[in-house]
Amino acid sequence: MKTRAKVYVGLVSAIGLLCTIGCFAIFLRHFFANDPLTHLLPLIIMVAVCTMCRSLPLYIRQNETIDVSIISVLGIYLTQGACAAVTVFILGSLFAFEPNPKTKKYVHSFSIGIEKVLFNNATIVLSILLPAALLYPLPWQPGELTLPAALLPTALFSLLTFVVNGLLQLARPCLDGQVRLREVGMMLLGLTPNVIAAMPMGYLLAIGYSTPGNVWVVVLMLLPLLLARYAWKLYLDSQSAQSRLITAFIHSLEAKDHYTQGHSARVAEYCVEIGQQMNFSPRRLRLLRQGALLHDIGKIGVSDSILNKPDKLNAEEFQAIQAHPVTGTNILNDVGLAPEVLEMVHGHHERYDGKGYPDGVRSEKLSLMTRILCVADAYDAMTSDRPYRKGLPREEAVRRLLENAGTQFDPEVVQAFVAAERAKQ
Repeated sequence: MKTRAKVYVGLVSAIGLLCTIGCFAIFLRHFFANDPLTHLLPLIIMVAVCTMCRSLPLYIRQNETIDVSIISVLGIYLTQGACAAVTVFILGSLFAFEPNPKTKKYVHSFSIGIEKVLFNNATIVLSILLPAALLYPLPWQPGELTLPAALLPTALFSLLTFVVNGLLQLARPCLDGQVRLREVGMMLLGLTPNVIAAMPMGYLLAIGYSTPGNVWVVVLMLLPLLLARYAWKLYLDSQSAQSRLITAFIHSLEAKDHYTQGHSARVAEYCVEIGQQMNFSPRRLRLLRQGALLHDIGKIGVSDSILNKPDKLNAEEFQAIQAHPVTGTNILNDVGLAPEVLEMVHGHHERYDGKGYPDGVRSEKLSLMTRILCVADAYDAMTSDRPYRKGLPREEAVRRLLENAGTQFDPEVVQAFVAAERAKQ
């Protein structure tokens, strides 16, 4: 970890720890000043709900998880304020067990090391207190749950908590050079709909916390929460299975054609960089990456002697190569991929002027994602060594892209690619 990232982690952890101590002191003073035995059971319930949220995370990718703690935190903030939300969250952390991303076995949430625990908890604490401070001037106080008065603080607190926590968490890898600032924004934007969808559940949980005999009300609130989590888990599992299937396809192709080893991955990276330059949404970037990874899958149906021929291909052999986009589309037709991905596989050798293959269609009949793939695929093909020639220098490949913009390639896509390459320098 770079020095600036270490300094940032230490600073956030220290501020978060001091704020936690202050919140505990304020909460305990109010707790013992107002008949603590009456409020003990609601406190236990809130801690239990928060612990459950921490212990049932969802896997986004193999080593990345999200939990639904924001729902629990929102419910507590709406009824008792920010200090109570911080206190309950930290108490819930003491009892939380989380599945290890690699072994899937449950381990205590503190087993990741004290430094990570302090930083992770600090980001949550600050993402509760900062939005609460910003909302303090509103003519609303925690405990006022009537609608529509509670609607604005519910929405603002949810969104601000998510944004602050996301920025605090993602600033570390950004300072460490692992992600770019633009990628941070795209990640936050992609997850925002999930936060908006969670707001009503947090409000209903707050109603449960403020209702006499709230044990059964809260239990009833948790049932749709668990159902929503299960549905989301099924979706993530299906995405994971599809990703594994794509990986298997690529490995099969790479075992057959040595040239494609690394080619599909490089083309996918180029495509994503172009898509980011053109302000693609996270969904379109995901589909763009899938199509790029799979674009040459049809070469599985091409003879090894043609794929690995050290000389230039004759007319008959070139005709066999030209069939691979159609073969690839036929292979993937029943896999359940998005139509955009299938079009990319089918049309990645088409040209802007309509002189490509297999259909010879002009650019207006091709999606922007397909036109992006055409540029990225051609660039990597030019800069890679082939059995019959050495790869071109990057500068020469870029010059050829610019030279053929408007004939072979979409000029707008070429400009976006050049801009993305310059941004990396």
